[in-house]
Amino acid sequence: MRYLIKNAVKIISAAVVLMTLLAYISPHVNPASFPWLTFFGTAFPWLLLANLFLVVLWTWRASRFALYHLGILVFGWQYVTGFLGFDFGKDTKPEGAFTVATHNIGGVWHGQHFISDSFREATAERYARFWKKNGVPDVLCVQEIGTKFYHLLGKKMGYDYTFNLKKGTVIFSRFPIEAGGEIPFDKTSNSSLWADVRVGKKLVRIYSIHLQSNKVTVTTERVIENPNLKERDTWREIGGVLRRVGRATRVRAEQAQRVRQHLISSPHPVVVCGDFNDTPNSFVYAHISQGLSDTFRKKGLGLGTTFAGVLPLLRIDYVLAESGFSVYACRTIRAGDSDHYPVVATLGF
Repeated sequence: MRYLIKNAVKIISAAVVLMTLLAYISPHVNPASFPWLTFFGTAFPWLLLANLFLVVLWTWRASRFALYHLGILVFGWQYVTGFLGFDFGKDTKPEGAFTVATHNIGGVWHGQHFISDSFREATAERYARFWKKNGVPDVLCVQEIGTKFYHLLGKKMGYDYTFNLKKGTVIFSRFPIEAGGEIPFDKTSNSSLWADVRVGKKLVRIYSIHLQSNKVTVTTERVIENPNLKERDTWREIGGVLRRVGRATRVRAEQAQRVRQHLISSPHPVVVCGDFNDTPNSFVYAHISQGLSDTFRKKGLGLGTTFAGVLPLLRIDYVLAESGFSVYACRTIRAGDSDHYPVVATLGF
């Protein structure tokens, strides 16, 4: 029996190493060609934990298998730092620096079939208090926000400038907004905006990105709450989730290519904020972040989790800045009513 258990663990170790390697390959392959690779990229946080656990287990057993897991983590260190932050320095905000935040707040409306004016007012008041407690950013990029709500929120938070095309994505700013527009997507409820913001004497192009949603949260919650694998309906729902995720992944890849083309044509330095609905081990992230600094990788500490929904450990919200910016701080505020956590970065020229 001991022999069987030992060999079973070895097989599991080999499988974890192989899947981790596939997670490293995932960002380099367009999901339009191999959509199944995306699942390994998404699963990387759990694969990372599995590797760490197996390093400890095999070290305790004085086995060379510990070196295999340690080696695969060292080999893919750039992906490890996309999920774990290692900056232990003190955050600063020198004169001339400014703060930029991104937050998908759609979760504040979950379960609400009818939104009254009084509920909207109370929600806006609560959300404004949340930011006053945590430091109102100079520029706030918000996704999944209604037209009535963003007018109310802008007033309560003291933003003088707002850019919005009534598509659920908004850019609030304390600085003047001199121009703005949209990156056109095909038929979808998701949208991406840009605004040229006057920060001191310089124009900065701020993007607020919301890429294609998977739209599987409700079904996934149902499966997790009642994981009866003997039921045919359970497997049918799992299959439906996988198909929808696969379709959404392909759509996001196309949207990411459009975003990338818009970024490289910008006449001003860019800051990209938003909900990518994809992890750092994805084609979408790799494509958009080319030539940009991930503020979490620069100044993050601890887990990079930004999604507070049913699937834990996912990092899908980002603040990316052109390499000409100095990154002084990055933090994720793990609080609030939404199923996403806001990410705040401090930048300077």
